[in-house]
Amino acid sequence: MNWKTFKTTPAAGYLFITLSIVNWSGNFVASRGLAGMAEPGTLNLLRWVLATALFAPFGLGAFWRERGEIMRLFLPLSAITLCGISLFDTLIFLAGHTTDALNMTLISTLSPLLTALAAQFFLRQRIGRRMYMGIAASTFGVCLLVTDGDLGQLASMNLARGDLLILLTAVMSVVYNLVVKSVTRRLSQTALLMACCLFGTAQLVLIALWEGGGTLSMPVMTPTLFWSLAYLAVFASLLCYLFWNMAVEVLGATRTSLFYYTLPPVSGVAAWLVLDEAVNGVQMLSGVIILAGIIFALYADRLTTTMRGAVRNGSSSEVDH
Repeated sequence: MNWKTFKTTPAAGYLFITLSIVNWSGNFVASRGLAGMAEPGTLNLLRWVLATALFAPFGLGAFWRERGEIMRLFLPLSAITLCGISLFDTLIFLAGHTTDALNMTLISTLSPLLTALAAQFFLRQRIGRRMYMGIAASTFGVCLLVTDGDLGQLASMNLARGDLLILLTAVMSVVYNLVVKSVTRRLSQTALLMACCLFGTAQLVLIALWEGGGTLSMPVMTPTLFWSLAYLAVFASLLCYLFWNMAVEVLGATRTSLFYYTLPPVSGVAAWLVLDEAVNGVQMLSGVIILAGIIFALYADRLTTTMRGAVRNGSSSEVDH
Protein backbone atom coordinates (compact mmCIF):
# COMPACT_ATOMS: atom_id res chain seq x y z
CA MET A 1 0.00 0.00 0.00
CA ASN A 2 1.48 3.37 -1.03
CA TRP A 3 1.19 6.63 0.91
CA LYS A 4 -1.56 8.04 -1.33
CA THR A 5 -3.76 5.05 -0.54
CA PHE A 6 -2.79 4.76 3.13
CA LYS A 7 -3.55 8.38 4.04
CA THR A 8 -7.25 7.86 3.24
CA THR A 9 -7.64 4.84 5.54
CA PRO A 10 -9.05 4.90 9.11
CA ALA A 11 -5.66 3.71 10.42
CA ALA A 12 -4.07 6.83 8.92
CA GLY A 13 -6.81 8.98 10.46
CA TYR A 14 -6.10 7.62 13.94
CA LEU A 15 -2.37 8.10 13.37
CA PHE A 16 -2.95 11.73 12.34
CA ILE A 17 -5.12 12.53 15.35
CA THR A 18 -2.62 10.88 17.72
CA LEU A 19 0.21 12.98 16.29
CA SER A 20 -1.95 16.10 16.53
CA ILE A 21 -2.85 15.50 20.18
CA VAL A 22 0.77 14.76 21.13
CA ASN A 23 1.93 18.00 19.47
CA TRP A 24 -0.98 19.98 20.90
CA SER A 25 -0.46 18.75 24.48
CA GLY A 26 2.89 20.53 24.66
CA ASN A 27 1.04 23.77 23.94
CA PHE A 28 -0.12 24.00 27.55
CA VAL A 29 3.34 23.28 28.96
CA ALA A 30 5.05 25.84 26.74
CA SER A 31 2.34 28.45 27.29
CA ARG A 32 2.72 28.07 31.06
CA GLY A 33 6.40 28.93 30.73
CA LEU A 34 5.58 32.06 28.70
CA ALA A 35 3.09 33.45 31.22
CA GLY A 36 3.85 37.06 32.02
CA MET A 37 6.36 37.61 29.19
CA ALA A 38 3.81 39.41 27.00
CA GLU A 39 0.10 39.74 26.38
CA PRO A 40 -1.51 36.53 25.01
CA GLY A 41 -2.59 38.15 21.73
CA THR A 42 0.93 39.38 21.09
CA LEU A 43 2.45 35.99 21.92
CA ASN A 44 -0.06 34.27 19.66
CA LEU A 45 0.78 36.74 16.87
CA LEU A 46 4.53 36.05 17.23
CA ARG A 47 3.82 32.32 17.21
CA TRP A 48 1.89 32.47 13.94
CA VAL A 49 4.22 34.96 12.28
CA LEU A 50 7.03 32.49 12.89
CA ALA A 51 4.88 29.55 11.76
CA THR A 52 3.90 31.41 8.58
CA ALA A 53 7.52 32.30 7.79
CA LEU A 54 8.66 28.70 8.30
CA PHE A 55 5.86 27.19 6.20
CA ALA A 56 5.91 29.78 3.41
CA PRO A 57 8.65 28.05 1.33
CA PHE A 58 6.52 24.89 1.27
CA GLY A 59 3.04 26.38 1.13
CA LEU A 60 3.12 29.50 -1.03
CA GLY A 61 3.32 27.50 -4.27
CA ALA A 62 0.17 25.53 -3.48
CA PHE A 63 -1.53 28.70 -2.19
CA TRP A 64 -0.83 30.48 -5.50
CA ARG A 65 -1.93 27.54 -7.65
CA GLU A 66 -5.21 27.25 -5.74
CA ARG A 67 -5.74 30.98 -5.19
CA GLY A 68 -8.96 31.01 -7.19
CA GLU A 69 -10.58 28.38 -4.97
CA ILE A 70 -9.15 30.06 -1.87
CA MET A 71 -10.84 33.33 -2.80
CA ARG A 72 -14.12 31.51 -3.39
CA LEU A 73 -13.72 29.99 0.09
CA PHE A 74 -12.75 33.28 1.72
CA LEU A 75 -15.66 33.28 4.20
CA PRO A 76 -15.29 29.62 5.29
CA LEU A 77 -11.52 30.05 5.64
CA SER A 78 -12.03 33.22 7.68
CA ALA A 79 -14.42 31.31 9.95
CA ILE A 80 -11.87 28.50 10.35
CA THR A 81 -9.08 30.86 11.37
CA LEU A 82 -11.31 32.88 13.70
CA CYS A 83 -12.60 29.74 15.41
CA GLY A 84 -9.34 27.81 15.49
CA ILE A 85 -6.45 30.27 15.57
CA SER A 86 -7.08 33.91 16.46
CA LEU A 87 -10.31 34.56 18.36
CA PHE A 88 -10.39 31.17 20.09
CA ASP A 89 -7.29 31.76 22.26
CA THR A 90 -8.28 35.37 22.96
CA LEU A 91 -11.67 34.32 24.34
CA ILE A 92 -10.02 31.71 26.56
CA PHE A 93 -7.73 34.42 27.94
CA LEU A 94 -10.66 36.77 28.61
CA ALA A 95 -12.66 33.97 30.24
CA GLY A 96 -9.77 33.24 32.58
CA HIS A 97 -10.29 36.64 34.23
CA THR A 98 -13.82 35.83 35.41
CA THR A 99 -14.00 32.05 35.85
CA ASP A 100 -11.84 29.30 37.29
CA ALA A 101 -9.96 26.43 35.69
CA LEU A 102 -12.51 23.80 36.77
CA ASN A 103 -15.36 25.57 34.99
CA MET A 104 -13.22 26.19 31.90
CA THR A 105 -12.19 22.54 31.57
CA LEU A 106 -15.64 21.07 32.18
CA ILE A 107 -17.47 23.43 29.83
CA SER A 108 -14.84 22.77 27.14
CA THR A 109 -15.71 19.06 27.24
CA LEU A 110 -19.06 19.93 25.65
CA SER A 111 -17.22 20.27 22.32
CA PRO A 112 -17.42 16.59 21.22
CA LEU A 113 -21.08 16.37 22.26
CA LEU A 114 -21.97 19.58 20.42
CA THR A 115 -20.01 18.38 17.37
CA ALA A 116 -21.97 15.11 17.32
CA LEU A 117 -25.28 16.95 17.61
CA ALA A 118 -24.32 19.47 14.92
CA ALA A 119 -23.14 16.73 12.55
CA GLN A 120 -26.41 14.88 13.06
CA PHE A 121 -28.51 18.01 12.52
CA PHE A 122 -26.63 19.87 9.78
CA LEU A 123 -24.77 17.07 7.96
CA ARG A 124 -27.46 14.41 8.44
CA GLN A 125 -24.89 12.02 9.89
CA ARG A 126 -26.40 9.16 11.87
CA ILE A 127 -24.95 9.22 15.39
CA GLY A 128 -25.74 6.05 17.34
CA ARG A 129 -26.74 5.91 20.98
CA ARG A 130 -23.48 4.17 21.83
CA MET A 131 -21.54 7.17 20.55
CA TYR A 132 -23.29 9.36 23.11
CA MET A 133 -22.67 6.74 25.83
CA GLY A 134 -18.97 6.84 24.98
CA ILE A 135 -19.00 10.64 25.11
CA ALA A 136 -20.69 10.47 28.53
CA ALA A 137 -18.04 8.04 29.83
CA SER A 138 -15.17 10.22 28.60
CA THR A 139 -16.82 13.32 30.09
CA PHE A 140 -17.01 11.49 33.43
CA GLY A 141 -13.31 10.68 33.11
CA VAL A 142 -12.49 14.36 32.55
CA CYS A 143 -14.64 15.36 35.56
CA LEU A 144 -12.75 12.83 37.69
CA LEU A 145 -9.45 14.20 36.42
CA VAL A 146 -10.03 17.93 36.93
CA THR A 147 -11.60 17.44 40.38
CA ASP A 148 -8.80 15.07 41.44
CA GLY A 149 -11.38 12.44 42.31
CA ASP A 150 -13.56 14.78 44.42
CA LEU A 151 -16.71 14.96 42.32
CA GLY A 152 -18.35 16.93 45.11
CA GLN A 153 -16.60 20.00 43.71
CA LEU A 154 -19.07 19.95 40.83
CA ALA A 155 -21.90 20.88 43.22
CA SER A 156 -20.06 24.01 44.33
CA MET A 157 -19.42 25.36 40.83
CA ASN A 158 -20.41 29.01 40.43
CA LEU A 159 -21.21 30.15 36.93
CA ALA A 160 -19.66 33.45 35.87
CA ARG A 161 -19.63 35.64 32.77
CA GLY A 162 -16.44 33.91 31.63
CA ASP A 163 -18.31 30.61 31.46
CA LEU A 164 -20.35 31.97 28.57
CA LEU A 165 -17.10 32.78 26.76
CA ILE A 166 -15.83 29.22 27.30
CA LEU A 167 -19.15 27.88 26.04
CA LEU A 168 -18.65 30.08 22.97
CA THR A 169 -15.19 28.54 22.39
CA ALA A 170 -16.79 25.08 22.55
CA VAL A 171 -19.24 26.19 19.84
CA MET A 172 -16.33 27.64 17.85
CA SER A 173 -14.53 24.28 17.90
CA VAL A 174 -17.68 22.71 16.45
CA VAL A 175 -17.73 25.30 13.66
CA TYR A 176 -14.03 24.70 12.99
CA ASN A 177 -14.40 20.91 12.68
CA LEU A 178 -17.51 21.03 10.50
CA VAL A 179 -16.20 23.73 8.16
CA VAL A 180 -12.75 22.11 7.82
CA LYS A 181 -14.45 18.90 6.70
CA SER A 182 -16.14 20.74 3.82
CA VAL A 183 -13.08 22.78 2.85
CA THR A 184 -10.71 19.79 2.66
CA ARG A 185 -12.77 18.46 -0.24
CA ARG A 186 -11.85 21.52 -2.33
CA LEU A 187 -8.29 22.42 -1.26
CA SER A 188 -5.09 20.49 -0.78
CA GLN A 189 -3.86 20.24 2.81
CA THR A 190 -0.82 22.37 1.93
CA ALA A 191 -2.89 25.21 0.46
CA LEU A 192 -5.36 25.00 3.35
CA LEU A 193 -2.64 25.29 5.99
CA MET A 194 -0.94 28.16 4.16
CA ALA A 195 -4.25 30.00 3.90
CA CYS A 196 -4.88 29.45 7.62
CA CYS A 197 -1.42 30.81 8.43
CA LEU A 198 -1.94 33.96 6.36
CA PHE A 199 -5.57 34.62 7.35
CA GLY A 200 -4.92 33.82 11.01
CA THR A 201 -1.87 36.07 11.21
CA ALA A 202 -3.79 38.97 9.66
CA GLN A 203 -6.58 38.54 12.22
CA LEU A 204 -4.06 38.32 15.08
CA VAL A 205 -2.52 41.66 14.07
CA LEU A 206 -5.91 43.28 14.68
CA ILE A 207 -6.34 41.43 18.00
CA ALA A 208 -2.84 42.41 19.17
CA LEU A 209 -3.53 46.04 18.22
CA TRP A 210 -6.78 45.96 20.19
CA GLU A 211 -4.96 44.36 23.11
CA GLY A 212 -2.25 47.03 23.06
CA GLY A 213 -4.62 49.99 22.75
CA GLY A 214 -3.74 50.64 19.12
CA THR A 215 -0.03 49.82 19.24
CA LEU A 216 2.01 46.65 18.92
CA SER A 217 4.24 46.16 21.96
CA MET A 218 6.89 43.51 21.31
CA PRO A 219 8.46 41.64 24.26
CA VAL A 220 12.21 41.29 24.83
CA MET A 221 13.31 38.22 22.83
CA THR A 222 15.07 36.04 25.41
CA PRO A 223 16.36 32.52 24.56
CA THR A 224 13.49 31.00 26.56
CA LEU A 225 10.92 33.03 24.66
CA PHE A 226 12.49 32.27 21.28
CA TRP A 227 12.71 28.50 21.74
CA SER A 228 9.24 28.32 23.29
CA LEU A 229 7.80 30.23 20.33
CA ALA A 230 9.74 27.98 17.95
CA TYR A 231 8.20 24.89 19.56
CA LEU A 232 4.71 26.44 19.48
CA ALA A 233 5.12 27.51 15.85
CA VAL A 234 6.37 24.17 14.50
CA PHE A 235 4.78 21.50 16.69
CA ALA A 236 1.74 23.06 18.37
CA SER A 237 0.73 25.09 15.31
CA LEU A 238 1.91 23.80 11.91
CA LEU A 239 2.10 20.07 12.61
CA CYS A 240 -0.82 20.06 15.03
CA TYR A 241 -3.22 21.79 12.64
CA LEU A 242 -1.99 19.83 9.64
CA PHE A 243 -2.52 16.47 11.34
CA TRP A 244 -5.86 17.52 12.85
CA ASN A 245 -7.22 18.68 9.48
CA MET A 246 -6.03 15.46 7.84
CA ALA A 247 -7.77 13.45 10.57
CA VAL A 248 -11.04 15.37 10.07
CA GLU A 249 -10.81 14.70 6.33
CA VAL A 250 -10.49 10.94 6.94
CA LEU A 251 -12.52 10.32 10.12
CA GLY A 252 -15.04 13.13 9.99
CA ALA A 253 -15.73 15.89 12.51
CA THR A 254 -17.52 13.77 15.13
CA ARG A 255 -14.96 10.99 15.47
CA THR A 256 -12.03 13.40 15.44
CA SER A 257 -13.57 15.64 18.10
CA LEU A 258 -13.81 12.65 20.47
CA PHE A 259 -10.04 12.76 20.86
CA TYR A 260 -10.35 16.21 22.40
CA TYR A 261 -10.95 14.30 25.63
CA THR A 262 -7.42 12.93 25.55
CA LEU A 263 -5.87 16.40 25.85
CA PRO A 264 -6.03 16.66 29.69
CA PRO A 265 -4.36 13.28 30.42
CA VAL A 266 -1.80 13.64 27.60
CA SER A 267 -1.01 17.18 28.78
CA GLY A 268 -0.54 15.75 32.28
CA VAL A 269 1.97 13.25 30.95
CA ALA A 270 3.78 16.04 29.10
CA ALA A 271 3.93 18.10 32.30
CA TRP A 272 5.27 15.05 34.15
CA LEU A 273 8.01 14.51 31.57
CA VAL A 274 8.99 18.17 31.10
CA LEU A 275 8.09 19.90 34.38
CA ASP A 276 8.43 16.88 36.68
CA GLU A 277 4.85 17.28 37.93
CA ALA A 278 3.56 14.25 39.83
CA VAL A 279 1.05 11.83 38.29
CA ASN A 280 -1.28 10.15 40.80
CA GLY A 281 -3.65 7.19 40.73
CA VAL A 282 -6.74 9.31 40.07
CA GLN A 283 -5.11 10.80 36.98
CA MET A 284 -4.21 7.35 35.66
CA LEU A 285 -7.73 6.01 36.34
CA SER A 286 -9.23 9.06 34.62
CA GLY A 287 -7.05 8.46 31.57
CA VAL A 288 -8.21 4.83 31.37
CA ILE A 289 -11.89 5.87 31.62
CA ILE A 290 -11.45 8.57 28.97
CA LEU A 291 -9.74 6.15 26.58
CA ALA A 292 -12.35 3.44 27.25
CA GLY A 293 -15.14 5.92 26.48
CA ILE A 294 -13.52 6.86 23.17
CA ILE A 295 -12.99 3.23 22.17
CA PHE A 296 -16.59 2.39 23.09
CA ALA A 297 -17.91 5.35 21.07
CA LEU A 298 -15.86 4.38 18.03
CA TYR A 299 -16.24 0.60 18.03
CA ALA A 300 -19.31 -0.43 20.05
CA ASP A 301 -21.64 -0.48 17.04
CA ARG A 302 -19.11 -2.46 14.99
CA LEU A 303 -18.57 -4.94 17.85
CA THR A 304 -22.33 -5.40 18.29
CA THR A 305 -22.76 -6.04 14.55
CA THR A 306 -19.91 -8.57 14.59
CA MET A 307 -21.39 -10.40 17.60
CA ARG A 308 -24.82 -10.51 16.00
CA GLY A 309 -23.29 -11.88 12.81
CA ALA A 310 -21.44 -14.54 14.80
CA VAL A 311 -24.66 -15.52 16.56
CA ARG A 312 -26.54 -15.76 13.25
CA ASN A 313 -23.74 -17.80 11.69
CA GLY A 314 -23.69 -20.09 14.71
CA SER A 315 -27.42 -20.60 14.52
CA SER A 316 -27.22 -21.35 10.81
CA SER A 317 -24.47 -23.92 11.42
CA GLU A 318 -26.58 -25.67 14.03
CA VAL A 319 -29.55 -25.80 11.67
CA ASP A 320 -27.40 -27.10 8.82
CA HIS A 321 -25.89 -29.70 11.10
